[in-house]
Amino acid sequence: MPQLRVSEMYNSIQGEGTYMGTPTMFLRFAGCNMRCPGWPCDTPHAIEPSIWIKESEKFEIKGLVERIQDTTGVGVKNICWTGGEPFIQPMEELQRLYWALFEKGYSQEVFTNGSIDFPSWSWEMTKMMDWKLTGSGESGFNIPERERNASGLTSRDGVKFVVTGPDDFAEAKEVWLHLKSLCCDAQFWVGAAWGRVKEAELVEWILENGLPWKLNVQVHKYIWPADERRV
Repeated sequence: MPQLRVSEMYNSIQGEGTYMGTPTMFLRFAGCNMRCPGWPCDTPHAIEPSIWIKESEKFEIKGLVERIQDTTGVGVKNICWTGGEPFIQPMEELQRLYWALFEKGYSQEVFTNGSIDFPSWSWEMTKMMDWKLTGSGESGFNIPERERNASGLTSRDGVKFVVTGPDDFAEAKEVWLHLKSLCCDAQFWVGAAWGRVKEAELVEWILENGLPWKLNVQVHKYIWPADERRV
């Protein structure tokens, strides 16, 4: 039977997106279909196979749900699927996991690069889609899938741009206009590639352009060290 590869799971607060500030259990899946060579990935232990094959664990659904319940305890009722890229895992197993956690009363959100068509069963999951720009080195990857996914997002979902500088920001504005023409109804967020641009500059650019975007600041990186794994 296919199994899900998990790199880590831990309780913290959600540091970005629509659930920011909410006590959350992070379920980090191992492996990704992108490498983002334009900047160092902030979760290399979940992305680089030479690392995650040694450090990840394989779970069947029953055992994974039990581990999640043990980890969350009684105080955490939101689960963030993250990675890597969650949707490269065996899709039938992800579906079983989703419904098992749904029946336990958990809210569930997913952080995804949007390069794989979202499964129909995930429609109730809040989605934060990281739209890769040129600065990431992955801007041309699976564009049709990303556009289809973005066009189905609702006002409770988000599209996040991570920018390295003014060129990425200008590109993000063009992508935003294009996605709006495809009836994307998501909230839009913009954040800084870590160490490449200052949040204050992003605020200036948002205001100068009159954009209805939100600033995405990864709050957890200001609470704990940016490279700390909270296992």
